[in-house]
Amino acid sequence: MTSRYSLPEQLVTVPRLAGLVVHRDGPVLALRQELSSDGKRYVTHPWAVPRDSAPVQLTHGDHGVQEVRPAASGAVWFTSERPVAGDEDKRTRLWLLPEHGEARMVLDAPEGISSLELGGDRLFFVSGLYPAARGAQDEFARNREIHDRRDETGVSGILYDSAPFRYWDHDLPAADDALWFLDTAAVAEGADPAASVHRVELPEGRLGEFSVAPDGTWVLAEISTLLPAGTQRSQLWRLPVAPEHGDEAVLLHDTDEAEMWAPAAVSPDGTRVLLGRQRLWREGVSMAVSVWLHDVATGEETEVVPADDHWAQEPRWIDDESFVCTSDHRGRGIVLRVHCPRGGRTRVETIAGGADQDWTYSAVAPAGEQFVGLRASYTHPSELVRWPLTGAQEPAPVAGLVPEDTVPGRVEEVTATGEDGTQVRAWLALPHADDDAAPHPLLVSVHGGPWGSNNQWSWRWNPWPFVAAGYAVLLPDPAISTGYGQAMIDRGQQELGGAPFTDVMALTEAATRRADIDPERQALMGGSYGGYMANWVATQTGDRFRCIVTHASLWNLDTMGATTDNTQWREAMGPSQAATYSPHRFAERIEVPLLVIHGDKDYRVPISQGIELWADLQQRTRVEGHRFLYYPDEGHWILKPANARTWYETVLAFVDEHVLGRRRERPELLG
Repeated sequence: MTSRYSLPEQLVTVPRLAGLVVHRDGPVLALRQELSSDGKRYVTHPWAVPRDSAPVQLTHGDHGVQEVRPAASGAVWFTSERPVAGDEDKRTRLWLLPEHGEARMVLDAPEGISSLELGGDRLFFVSGLYPAARGAQDEFARNREIHDRRDETGVSGILYDSAPFRYWDHDLPAADDALWFLDTAAVAEGADPAASVHRVELPEGRLGEFSVAPDGTWVLAEISTLLPAGTQRSQLWRLPVAPEHGDEAVLLHDTDEAEMWAPAAVSPDGTRVLLGRQRLWREGVSMAVSVWLHDVATGEETEVVPADDHWAQEPRWIDDESFVCTSDHRGRGIVLRVHCPRGGRTRVETIAGGADQDWTYSAVAPAGEQFVGLRASYTHPSELVRWPLTGAQEPAPVAGLVPEDTVPGRVEEVTATGEDGTQVRAWLALPHADDDAAPHPLLVSVHGGPWGSNNQWSWRWNPWPFVAAGYAVLLPDPAISTGYGQAMIDRGQQELGGAPFTDVMALTEAATRRADIDPERQALMGGSYGGYMANWVATQTGDRFRCIVTHASLWNLDTMGATTDNTQWREAMGPSQAATYSPHRFAERIEVPLLVIHGDKDYRVPISQGIELWADLQQRTRVEGHRFLYYPDEGHWILKPANARTWYETVLAFVDEHVLGRRRERPELLG
């Protein structure tokens, strides 16, 4: 069957949905990614999704947008790197697209603009402020002077006084993140935008996430500070925008046991805040995620979605007494409506998804009188859906945003029993039943996280090019997978190479017992934590698999916690985990070839992990055929279209050679 998901060179060209932004009064914007005109990168454009007509693309061209925020009026604020007359510098500027007319540039800040949030007649944003500019008579102007001076002299050095100093794939800049707001009403009346910009005074520390009260009079901001031991802790501050809006106050402190955050948190009437509480992963303590309500006036807190039930994601207020959120659910997803009336009993109901369907949901939010959201499955990439706020109507897809196609195969479920008696499950992607190539060679693909689930479409780890090449692909959810309750997390959090490993192997053996799976021709692959598992499997299973593919993988747990950008992991990866479950201690046991893949800009799992793994493969194993696919300009994920293509082509060539005994040509684009 012909499918655009069959070949890597086709897969990377498919337009896809990359996000959804909603105004609670009704305007809905879908973010669609497509190839730039030269095919070298993806460009994001917003599409307006009217309730009763077809979607409409709002911006065009190769510069696209970074962020968008729709206003109730239908106007759209967005950031973009599109150039302006007389200044070709590449940075994100603030633009305004009115309901009728052309977009115009509103504000240019020397350190760029990000994190747009609307509240009342104010647009809040983040832009860097150099320490030397803080407190100047005109901070905005002084900031530009410092920026230009650094640029003119070519200075790139940054003097840090706290951790972290980098994040995922980029260095944290010399200018500290500062929170600003723009008076949108004044700008609409023709005022000079630069004169309408004001800075929110922040406490000492580093700005993290923030939420804005609906009327724009205060913000809830996460401020991180560094403890003497070198780890971060945060506080949640209520910060008035002006003195007449009250005093600043700390709502919550992180503790040694848990941290809090506030995603889109303030209720419509401004009296309550939704808080996520994350119990910190420590030696002997497993991570747990729950949702709490905080009363701004009284400080009273109530747990509304316990971790034992669901790890709720993306909570969004519907009205003053209920909110909507999503959760992974047994290899799929569910949408929950949580009723939390003042003085009444909390009640949770499922309003979409569940065990009798294959969809996983994200970005669900109220928009006027309807819910909108994204959903995806392993047989269908992300699509936009909507359904009424009330009633039992099923979510309905919105056509016209992305091309439709079918996958070159099918999925079934595989179940097994873990060593402790726990029932575990996986998806198995297979060629169509009418294909005559069974029994199929098997690829086992372990998800990252480790908190995550193999429950929906991924453009980065897509099984269908492998299925189109004749493979079956097993997608297991072992211990530490989300969607199975807190007990599933607790089974494996303190033994990274214990229960998760034995679960993966139990599911592999269950799949192998099928008549349509070849028991001899098998390989395993994974990225991030899945890459750690690939390394662990390589050191623990001899020649059980013909080869192993390990991407952005943890190799030496002794050094990982000290070199990652995540300062908390050094506390989490205690000495017992590193001593027991670090793959580097067992390199001599490796008996099969490994394909190592790593990006130099990966700061979450630093390139040093891949380099040490590569050195150990050369010096401590007697196996021929190891390969290292290195991307100097990529981070934890391989995101550029041509690089993504070479990723799939290289992995296919490697597994074909070692699993099928078939030599493929070296990927053309690798030279």
